[in-house]
Amino acid sequence: SAPRVSRPALLLLVLLCVAGTLRAFALWVHDPLYAYANSYDQTRYTGCFDIYPDRPGDIPPQQNSPQAPFAKYRFIAGGDPMCYWSSELAFTGATAWVWKLAEAAGGGDRHDVRWVGALRWLALLALSVALSLAWLLRGDPRAAVANAALLPLLFADPGNTLYLDTFYAEWSALLFAYALVALLLLWRDAACTRRRCALLALAAFLLATAKIQHLLLPLVLAVVVGALDRARFGRVGWRAAAVGFGALAGFWLQFVQLHRQGPMMDAIDQYNRADVVFTALVPFADDPRALLGELGIDPACAIYGGHHAWEFPDLPERVCIGLSDFNRGLELRTLLRHPRIAWRLAGHGVLALDPWIAKNLGEVEGGDFAPMPAAQPSFGRSLHAHPCLQLAILVVPFLALFALLLRPGPHRGGRTLEHAALAAATMLATFAITVLGDGLADTAKQGHLVVNAALAWLIPAVLAGADRIAPIMGRRLPLEADARGGPRLPR
Repeated sequence: SAPRVSRPALLLLVLLCVAGTLRAFALWVHDPLYAYANSYDQTRYTGCFDIYPDRPGDIPPQQNSPQAPFAKYRFIAGGDPMCYWSSELAFTGATAWVWKLAEAAGGGDRHDVRWVGALRWLALLALSVALSLAWLLRGDPRAAVANAALLPLLFADPGNTLYLDTFYAEWSALLFAYALVALLLLWRDAACTRRRCALLALAAFLLATAKIQHLLLPLVLAVVVGALDRARFGRVGWRAAAVGFGALAGFWLQFVQLHRQGPMMDAIDQYNRADVVFTALVPFADDPRALLGELGIDPACAIYGGHHAWEFPDLPERVCIGLSDFNRGLELRTLLRHPRIAWRLAGHGVLALDPWIAKNLGEVEGGDFAPMPAAQPSFGRSLHAHPCLQLAILVVPFLALFALLLRPGPHRGGRTLEHAALAAATMLATFAITVLGDGLADTAKQGHLVVNAALAWLIPAVLAGADRIAPIMGRRLPLEADARGGPRLPR
């Protein structure tokens, strides 16, 4: 028998989806455009399709423009030849295809960037609706409502929707992380099928290839799920195997990409090394000059402590002799030899996650580093105004995980534990890779998933425990009564 779906539950899901879409639409449709300005990062993806902002011809197509976003783009052949491999290219490529069709239909050569925002939101909306319906069909309306509530409360928040009408990869990473974690929870007790294995592997691959900061994240999630399944069943389950396969495929692609030759990868590698040394190590050393000497870097470069790589007077490796020999192994050995630096870096790294709404980028078309008006509500503003609140939100998933691991009871080994474990693993892995890979140069933006994972755990947890939901739907919806009118059996 199929579970009975209550009309109030279905109506509530529809209202949440509509509310989320309307909230996102209000920012998406605004004129002037509200979005993040164009940094050098975007051209890594748009260059694959010769898409660049519509600017005067004497401006190089790939030139950085952090002052304000652009609403209009056009195709410019022979721009920057670099192309960064990423699952983000699915949205960029689809947008380019729509614009090509528009040009073929006589629509002109200037195109609205809001097309990519519409495609992104439709993808998220379709995924959210499918997951909520799946939870309803499994007889769990609380999970369905908690999932749908993420649309208006989290995904439609400007902390995320400011990425909609851009070509940054943060939205893609958020979408694929949400898909992977949600499917893992949905199929926790489900039987293995080819379709489920393929979808989990695909979600893991897309997440690993979204941004270089996430190349290890799905593999970490596979380990977490495998460990939990082994504790329950004494073996690693099919979900961990499927995610692990997709994660390894994505890691391999990123590994190959990191060894590509060319100006783009050389610049990324050089800037990352400089950011790690001068924003993550030197500022927290008792003797910066001595530390640089230990690293084989010119001690005179201590004057650049706390500076971003783009603030150097020239390419960092030209300014600081010896920087080219710095690598990740040397970084880890340095942190082990200097635990005080490691502890200081960790503490300041957590603080650097604020603000959730990215700084140093203009948010209003035609402005000059103008922020979005305060009339647009956002969790980000509350978290920035109350740092203790953000710290509490970041800590709560870990406390819940420890409590569920230590306390025997109905939640021990249950889906609640797995949700907390996946959230904590996402936060910890993203934070570690961000700080170790790029220092504190742009922690809030590069670690965008950290706050999202915390809120994505907190919102369902609060809703699931709210007593006011119980009178509407009950804990578990019963199955339909049999043909003789007998009692409904619990699922």
